[in-house]
Parts: sequence; C-alpha cells; structure tokens
Amino acid sequence: MRKRIVEYVLPTQEEQDLFTRIEQDLRWYHSTPYAHLTAFLVASRDNEQVRAQLERIIGVFRERKDSQKSDPNFKILSSAKPDASFVDLLTRLDCRLPRLTLLPHLTDREDFSTLADTLRSTASLLRGYIIDFRFCITAERLPQTLPALLTELSKLSERPEDRALLTRFPVIEVPFTEGGDDPALLANSLAELWSRWPQLNDSVNLSRGGYVKHFYALKELWHLARIMHQEQSVEADIAKLRASYGVEAAVEARIAAFDRAFLERYASLGRYNEWRHSNNSVVLEFDLDSIADTYECQSPVFVDNRWILERNSLELESDKEEDKR
Repeated sequence: MRKRIVEYVLPTQEEQDLFTRIEQDLRWYHSTPYAHLTAFLVASRDNEQVRAQLERIIGVFRERKDSQKSDPNFKILSSAKPDASFVDLLTRLDCRLPRLTLLPHLTDREDFSTLADTLRSTASLLRGYIIDFRFCITAERLPQTLPALLTELSKLSERPEDRALLTRFPVIEVPFTEGGDDPALLANSLAELWSRWPQLNDSVNLSRGGYVKHFYALKELWHLARIMHQEQSVEADIAKLRASYGVEAAVEARIAAFDRAFLERYASLGRYNEWRHSNNSVVLEFDLDSIADTYECQSPVFVDNRWILERNSLELESDKEEDKR
C-alpha cells in the first residue's frame, strides 16, 4: 500500500510515545516509493498544550522528512467553533505545500439541532482567513439522527449565501462502532442520505474510514463488476475489502451484515444512478501562469491532451511550419 492515513489525538500526556509513532510513520514514508501520507491531528479541545503539540508535530514532520518528499497532508480536526487565535496559529503554520486543511468537527450528540447555524457562524469567521477548510460531521446514531441531519442540510440550500457551504460538501463520518443492533437499518439510512446528497462523492476522499467510506467502496465495486460482467466476483472482492480494515471479528461480522443488506436492496443501476454527482468546473485550455509555475517547480502538466515536460514541448504547430519554409 502506498497510501497511509495516520491519526494523532491531542492532547496526549505520553509525548515520547507520540514522537516514536511519528518516527515510525516517517520510516514508512521514506521507504515507500510514491508514498502518500495523510496525518489527521484531532484537536477537539483548544488549550496551550494542544496548540504546542500541534505545532511540534507539524514541525517534526517537516524537519525530519526526506528533502525529496513533500510534506504529509495535514488535516486538523478542531471544535465546531474554533477560536480566532487558533485559526491564526494554523495560518502561520500553513506556509508550505500541500496546504493544511482545517476540519471544524460536529457530532450528533445534540441531535444536530443547531447544525445549520453552527456552519453559518463558523464559515463567517473562517472567510476572514486565507485557509483551506471543510466541515466534518460525525453521526454515531445515524438511523435516529438522519431526519435532523437532512433537515439541517436542507436549510443551507434555501439561500444563495448558504449554498456555498454545500459547494464543498461536508465530510460525513459514521464509525464502524455504529450499526451493532441493525446493520440493515444503517444501510437504509446511508442509502437515503446518499440519494438526497450525492455530493458525498466529492467529500468521501477526506474520510478517515467507517461506513460512509465503505458504502462508497461497495457501490463502486459493484458497479465496476457490473459493467465488466464480473458480478460473480463482487462478493469475494467485498470480503477482501472488509478484511483489509483489520477490525475485531465482531465488528467485521456487523460490516458483513451491512454488506449483505446493500447487495440485496441497493445493488442496481437505478440506485447507482441516484448516487451519481457531477461537479462542473472550468479548466483553462492554456493558462500561462500555470505553465510558468510548472517550469518553476519542474512538474508536468497536460496541454491539449499532451504531457508537457520540457519547454520545447510547447512549440506551436505554426512555428514548425515556419521552420520548414
């Protein structure tokens, strides 16, 4: 595996263990060709110890990584309403590529009763900063709190100024600890959520893992098998996916029940098409600034469907005809 997601929960009293873990993650990063490392720094509380540890962790990764490797992708999970001074700290640390991402984190402990208002007020604060951010929502009781979640998200689609909050759709997490009593009911809830908000396809890549990311993998595995006429292999592929999580046997059994419910109820092209989402974006055909940046950092780009690696590759056809004359 060339991709690894690591998570550090702050504050921790065992700093020596923390930095031992960082060294282990760095060894993997250095020894794995084309490695992609994402580090989630979970700072649900905000105090001086958390801020100091957060700054040290990012500093250690930057100082001790191989000079030929880019920084890990740092994702900082904060409280739902981060303090302005906390955001100031992150903007000072956000001085290299790839950019830091701030994930203000909400849960269903209060049944999502104020979710829309919280997203509005936090976004109002963060718009005053040059910082990459996206909201993260954890639903530990999704079948019970789904109606409130759908209602609160719908509120944000009513006014133009609120719709921007859904352009970069929130990351929604449902941990594998959920679904113990009725995995089929959980599958129903996720199918309903995805049908209402297929924008989940855009945000699921930022998930740390759990049923939402698993649901995405299920529908894509099934669809790939369907279009390749290999439906007979899909259950074996899904079993390999479950085994890759390395969870306890009881949890894996619940995930298996969830998978059976998905295959029995939702494995169809009709449902898959409900969950499609197209994100329209504009790509400039010939962006001189982009090309200049490419030469500076010596990274390739595509221009007119050609992979541009050298300055001479940008020679125009008209130039070639002129040379022939």
